[in-house]
Amino acid sequence: MLSPLFNFISNIKPISNELKELLAQKLEIIEVPKKTLLLREGQTCNHIHVVVSGLLRMYYMKDGEEVCSRFIDESLMAISVKSFYSRQPGDEYIETLEPCILARIHKDELELIYKEHDEFNYIARVITEQYFIRSEERQYLLRKQSAEERYLYFMDNYPHLLQRVPLTYIASYIGLTLETLSRIRKKIATK
Repeated sequence: MLSPLFNFISNIKPISNELKELLAQKLEIIEVPKKTLLLREGQTCNHIHVVVSGLLRMYYMKDGEEVCSRFIDESLMAISVKSFYSRQPGDEYIETLEPCILARIHKDELELIYKEHDEFNYIARVITEQYFIRSEERQYLLRKQSAEERYLYFMDNYPHLLQRVPLTYIASYIGLTLETLSRIRKKIATK
């Protein structure tokens, strides 16, 4: 079950059998139904969840509205960064959009692995870099691109999510109303 995760990690840097065995011991595999909240605003994020199968979204509340900030599918990690590392209650929600199989690890266990396996520090750094690059791309997208450019960017970069994510969440992710997104989709379809 963890083979896809180990393949993902090994593409960053090959890992020893010892580290593989340790991760297999420490990662807890959980099955979670669709529409389950793994984290709520005000809770402290104690686990990193890696998606073995399924799809998650992260969002926060602004003026009573949900603002979608990230989609997490296979081999990606779900984490409220600020809460996880500061050990403080966060302001994000993590919710399953599909039934999921997740591999999760507690922060304390992760810290022990970092201490015992230098190779895993490198892997974690690369994964963290990728996470922040995606965050910065989204911020640029929201600040600098037109509404149509935002949707085209989403289509080009996340085509695998177009059929899996409800349009309401896609609209929120790219900073549009559902009505505006519908107009853009209709315009693109008639080109």
